Amino acid sequence: MTAPIQRPSDTNTTMNRTTARIAPLSADDPRSKDPVIEELVDFIGYRPNALLTMARKPGVVTQLLKLFALTVRGDGLLPQSLRFLVAAETARRAHCSYTTTHLVHAAHHVGVSWDKLAALPTYRDDTRFTDQERRALAIATAGGSLPVREPAQAIEQAKQIFSDEEIVEIVSCVAMVGWFNRWNGLMASELEAEPAEAMAHVPWLSELEI
Repeated sequence: MTAPIQRPSDTNTTMNRTTARIAPLSADDPRSKDPVIEELVDFIGYRPNALLTMARKPGVVTQLLKLFALTVRGDGLLPQSLRFLVAAETARRAHCSYTTTHLVHAAHHVGVSWDKLAALPTYRDDTRFTDQERRALAIATAGGSLPVREPAQAIEQAKQIFSDEEIVEIVSCVAMVGWFNRWNGLMASELEAEPAEAMAHVPWLSELEI
């Protein structure tokens, strides 16, 4: 299991790139101490503002994080690092700054180099990416776009090296990120200082629109 991210304090600081349309729960609100949020805090080292806003609707965060663990973060047929790369590309194609920055930061935490993440927009031609990664990322590119772009081609090319079950796992990652893209785009979730550190290593993050 991946070790939790180490950071100097438990203070949830925020990078004010946007003003949230609905405020996250405050630290003294008992709903912000949901055990499933606390478990995630142990992994990433901070409380995501998006989840603190979702927590205003009882049960949403609990079920969402269970699905996130099932599709992206937990055990799977494919390496966790590949699933986080797929998730990051899905968010990038939707131009969602908050979601993409979080997922790039998390991808680095599970072993993807900053150098490789900085090259994500050119993965099709970059030798740092394996053939397996390129084909998985092509599905993310197709599914992260709205409307979905050339899905048949992406799936057919993936079938040359992935099993049907592995392709379902890839598509599950893409679909999972779709929730976060829509949520954060609508809510204008404010980016925290911790994941914002990724911007110093991955310049294209600052170019995202939403």
